[in-house]
Amino acid sequence: MYQFYEYFDPGKRNQPYTSAGEELEDYLRLLDMVLESYLEYKGMGSNTKLFSRGLVITESELLSYFDMPPYFRERDICDPVLTVAADAAFEYIAERVKVTYSESADSIRDVSAVDDLLRIEMVKESFNLTRTELVAVLLALAVEIDRRYERIYGYLQDDVTKGAPTTGLLHSLMARITNREGSDENIPVPLDEKMFTYFFIRKDPPDNLHYALILQPLMKKMLIGHPDPGKTESTAFLLFEEEQDIPLFFTESYRELPAQDYFDAKEKDHRIYIANEDEDTVLHLLYKYCKENQNRLYVLDSQQVFGMQDDNRRSCISELFLRIKLFRGRLAIRYVSEEDQEKGRIPNIQVLLNEISKIDDKNPVFVYGDKDEPGDLASMSIPVLKIPESSAALREEIWEYFLTAEKTIGIGEDVNIPDLADCYELPYGKVKKVVSHTIANAKMKQDLVISRALILDSLRQMNQVDFSGLATYVNPVYSWDDITITDAQKELMQTACNRYRLRNRIGEGWGLKRKNAYGNGVSVLLYGPPGTGKTMAAQVIANELTLPLYRVDISQISSKYIGETEKNLGAIFNAAAKANVILFFDEADALFSKRTDVSDSHDKYANNETAFLLQKIEEYNGMSILSTNYYNNFDDAFVRRITYAVHMERPDAATRYTLWTTILPNTAKVSEDIDFHFFAEKFDLSGSNIKAILFNAAYMAGAEGVPVNMKHIIRSMEYEFNKLGKLVHRSDFGDYSIYLSVE
Repeated sequence: MYQFYEYFDPGKRNQPYTSAGEELEDYLRLLDMVLESYLEYKGMGSNTKLFSRGLVITESELLSYFDMPPYFRERDICDPVLTVAADAAFEYIAERVKVTYSESADSIRDVSAVDDLLRIEMVKESFNLTRTELVAVLLALAVEIDRRYERIYGYLQDDVTKGAPTTGLLHSLMARITNREGSDENIPVPLDEKMFTYFFIRKDPPDNLHYALILQPLMKKMLIGHPDPGKTESTAFLLFEEEQDIPLFFTESYRELPAQDYFDAKEKDHRIYIANEDEDTVLHLLYKYCKENQNRLYVLDSQQVFGMQDDNRRSCISELFLRIKLFRGRLAIRYVSEEDQEKGRIPNIQVLLNEISKIDDKNPVFVYGDKDEPGDLASMSIPVLKIPESSAALREEIWEYFLTAEKTIGIGEDVNIPDLADCYELPYGKVKKVVSHTIANAKMKQDLVISRALILDSLRQMNQVDFSGLATYVNPVYSWDDITITDAQKELMQTACNRYRLRNRIGEGWGLKRKNAYGNGVSVLLYGPPGTGKTMAAQVIANELTLPLYRVDISQISSKYIGETEKNLGAIFNAAAKANVILFFDEADALFSKRTDVSDSHDKYANNETAFLLQKIEEYNGMSILSTNYYNNFDDAFVRRITYAVHMERPDAATRYTLWTTILPNTAKVSEDIDFHFFAEKFDLSGSNIKAILFNAAYMAGAEGVPVNMKHIIRSMEYEFNKLGKLVHRSDFGDYSIYLSVE
């Protein structure tokens, strides 16, 4: 019989372990001692064997088996000598562990905090393992370290193909080293469910003695060497870490998160739902919360995990909770709404929460999503924490931090951070992504400063919105220098821009928002004859506010089918509400015409459409620009609800002269003898007509390879008049009529 002193050095009993390898070596000595004793009991080295080590049992073996009393047949009964040796070995290891931790400066039993110290002890304490459970882990670990154990296990299990230890072998070994009284001493005690959640791969129902004990990959890494907390086997969850030491922005919402003693006081149901449309905002808060409590944050995608097969899902959840257990983790679950559940045909999230509670009902679980009150969680009585949208002042802090965090790049003088915060009602996560995109573009272009143009470009790219063909993006190329309008018109347009730019700072700071029963947006009506610059004015406003401009396609919105027009308009405003864009309704009188007396069903539904449009314009928090050639066609109720109305008048002679002399860029080749005063005073043309004439003349001159002269302009005017259906009178052109083609 093998003795304790043949395996262990008593002189080291009170000496600390110097490494995790030394601790593992002692545990393997204990295992070897029990295995060798069992091998001897099974007949190794003796002529008398209970069974042959093959797949066939001989007749003589059967006779010798039944010659023994039933109690002594292939029953693995307790060996008193081995039990004493095993008890001494366990005590020996426990004493060395105690000395090790008493001399260690770091007493935290966390794999991330203790450098290469006593991993088996850490796992044993973290999971409160019994002696049987610990031996089960050692059996499975040994074969991962040394393949020779496979042959030993195959021999002891009467099957050379079984290289992995089974629950039957575990119970046989434990029977040899455990003193029990009564007739039930050898009845196998099944392993706890936690062992098949955290330690062993689950393939079949673990309810028989042939179940193979194979360590989960993460547990194997844990016991053999340090695993990476963030390198997960599954893509359904991840370790969330902020890449830099970002300050806490949402202090008020952070204070509403329950303190740690809230969870400590409850026995189970540690679940909280957090509502906010921006996932990054929620994770930012939870990361700070976990960091303060010395925890890690793991995020689980419920939709992805439910797309797995049952075995894969169980394996994923097991790995997740093993990491939570090993690395002092907390769990956040990305909520899948009832609508998304129905579309994806995935189980209700309650199923997932119930599965999780069976594994661990004491660890806090945070569920988060964009629904304020998720209906399918109401029956579970889960408390709800709503994170309000960021104020303009808070958004300014967020913009300021991320724009200045990169010390190698400065901020251009044309960047106005308060305006960005007010004009763009972007949540924390989108601001972070936009700035990151802007900095990446600046580095690629080797710019040393972040310009307004770079930010605008990133905003447009990162804040795109899909209108499904109902609206198209318009590149705002015009600025105040390009449009020729009166001082009064310019002042009114600038007032509209300032109101939008300050709508949150003043609205929140002065309390005006609380008095506004509808949205906080701004609407501008541009009205006047054709060609007076209404479309150009819309682009100027978009350029001034650095907002994307989308032109609504009236032909795609209007429908003869009842309710279809409202549906299309609703889709446009819903899509725009998720972004920061200007909606431009060109020739809007086709939609916003006067309501009529109801004489038939068509009039009734037309009035309903107009009322619906009024409601959507008022509710929209962004900017709406509408243009029309026929102001009188607008419904009076609609005009009253427009924020600003700008009359775009036909230009007078002085304004026309400015247009004639400034529309073509300075780089264009133009003769100095062109009589622009003649054109400005003689012809009552709109700005769009003048632009068309000058551009056409420029291409005519370019084709001839000469500068633009009077001939090109006269001919171009003739073409424009014909296009408009206007008669060309030679007398109107005076001496310049020689350039006309008409007689």
